Amino acid sequence: MIDGTFLHVPQSPLIGSAGSAIVGVASFETGAQNTRNLHDRSSQDVLCGRIAGLLGIPHLGAHAGSSAADTLFLVPDETLGIADAAALGIDDGDRMFGGIVPHPFVGTKAITHGLVSPQAVRPPGWSDTMTDAIASAVLPGFTVFDSADAMIAGERLLQRGPARIKPVRGKAWLGQTVVRDRAELAAALAGQDAEEMLHYGLCLEENLTDVATYSVGAANIGRHRIAYWGTQRLTANHAGEEVYGGSSLTAVPGGLAELHDAAPDPLIRHVVAQAMTFHDAAHAAYPGLHLTRSNYDVIEGTDAAGQRQVAVLEQSWRIGGASGAEIAAMEAFATDPTLTVVTTATVEEHGRGAPPPGATVYFDGVDPVVGPLAKWAERLG
Repeated sequence: MIDGTFLHVPQSPLIGSAGSAIVGVASFETGAQNTRNLHDRSSQDVLCGRIAGLLGIPHLGAHAGSSAADTLFLVPDETLGIADAAALGIDDGDRMFGGIVPHPFVGTKAITHGLVSPQAVRPPGWSDTMTDAIASAVLPGFTVFDSADAMIAGERLLQRGPARIKPVRGKAWLGQTVVRDRAELAAALAGQDAEEMLHYGLCLEENLTDVATYSVGAANIGRHRIAYWGTQRLTANHAGEEVYGGSSLTAVPGGLAELHDAAPDPLIRHVVAQAMTFHDAAHAAYPGLHLTRSNYDVIEGTDAAGQRQVAVLEQSWRIGGASGAEIAAMEAFATDPTLTVVTTATVEEHGRGAPPPGATVYFDGVDPVVGPLAKWAERLG
């Protein structure tokens, strides 16, 4: 694979909104959740350096957001709202890595499910059309914006079996709870932040067991365009919780359609097709959505009736745990344009892991919040 040195690929310059050339790559912190850890910031910084190498332009560090960034390629830590993107001078989304959404909730898990009724509480801009379009691609579930609707949703789901409660802005599986009866449901809902629920929502869905989680995604940076499927692994953090531990990706040049055609077996084609259904429905339901990085978690597991299900769990339209592997795949295709497929991986080890020789290290140290942690990306084949 490309080792820890930066790849520089000569190419035609990107052009900004005012017709000027893009002069460099910069990170941008939205401050949306104000909970970012040291390892997240380090990962974003290293990612910017790799993207700068791909584009053949300098890595300029962080953009403070105090002025328009119309001559920069931005790498935000979260999806951007349309107004925020416009204020930064981003008018088409092609000069950033991530997504632009028309309403804040669109960039969260909230759009994975429909509401409990036509009278349910909802935020401005909510689209009911997506619910029917993705019904066959997601698990039975509901999105709610107040506690009364949450109780209705939970009681309906418990008639099928255990239900999973998911804060829509949660990451790495943290904050999720499985409930098995009404008492557990009431206790779990009592612990939710009502203000957070009102503005962003809360998801409740059928819980699966004996699961495997796949990643399906597409990414483009300048002329570099890939799509991929892969698998995720879980690992234990220092609190003993199961959290995201990395992704192994199989990438091809092109988009999701090319990926579907290249899928090696019927299961992977189905996994990719489920992600494509969600991807297309989101664009149709929410005009103004613009994505240069889209990642979908797709679960395969057994429901309470003993049936195997394959369904989209959530989307990520921002930099994420698999982004290092995405960039590694782009670097491989840029280095050898004759490649038709490449396998890459990201790894997150709680404790002092040992990144292999040639890996791109995103963090290797002690995070004040999560403790010792090593994160890296590597090419596997």
